[in-house]
Amino acid sequence: MRRFLCGGVAALLVGGCGSGSVATPTGIATPRATATPAPTPTPVPDVQRIDVVSTGVGTWQLVAVPVAVIHNAATRTGVTGVVVHFTLTRGGKPLNQLESPQLTLYPGQTLVVTSYQCTDYPCFTADGVTVTVTPGAWAALPGAPLTATGGPFKCTRGCTSHGQWAVPIVVGSPQLLANEQVDIIASCANAAGRIIGGGSRQLLWPQPGGSLNLDVPVIVNAPPTTCQVGATTSN
Repeated sequence: MRRFLCGGVAALLVGGCGSGSVATPTGIATPRATATPAPTPTPVPDVQRIDVVSTGVGTWQLVAVPVAVIHNAATRTGVTGVVVHFTLTRGGKPLNQLESPQLTLYPGQTLVVTSYQCTDYPCFTADGVTVTVTPGAWAALPGAPLTATGGPFKCTRGCTSHGQWAVPIVVGSPQLLANEQVDIIASCANAAGRIIGGGSRQLLWPQPGGSLNLDVPVIVNAPPTTCQVGATTSN
């Protein structure tokens, strides 16, 4: 009887009697190592700073125009509501204080900036200018800076010393809105690269997008060698 039972178990289990080992079941997945995702690098904070690259002032008759070239050091962040503060000087002593309109700077943008012309005494006696910049709101800006391309400039009055010149500019952007305020600016320099004057004009953009050919009058201390142009929305 014991042999019969052992034989019956042997029919159900492989190596049942006298072995004690059990066959390994098939169809069972073995655990696999889970890949650890690489950590996402934390972006380096953007540099929110506006640099003053160069400055100068142009005078003619009773008019003085201070000029600055500024640069947005941020690579990913734009800034709106930028105001440039000018202090005209003579012999290093402060004279009149002037301001630019509120301007917009895109990431990495370099822009020529002036104030409105000053005709109050003693503005036209200025021989220098100091500049500070007040940023407005830093944020990601849609679109791109306005395009501005200068052409051959020409003298209109006072062509051998202090005088007035005209700088032609082609300016535009597909993102401009009709009646949006635009500042168009020019800065002129001598052969040594020193700013000797500049000028600007404001207009309400007459159409959606597109471009315009315009002249910007500039006040300079001498016949210029080069002129740099720029444009931005303002308020």
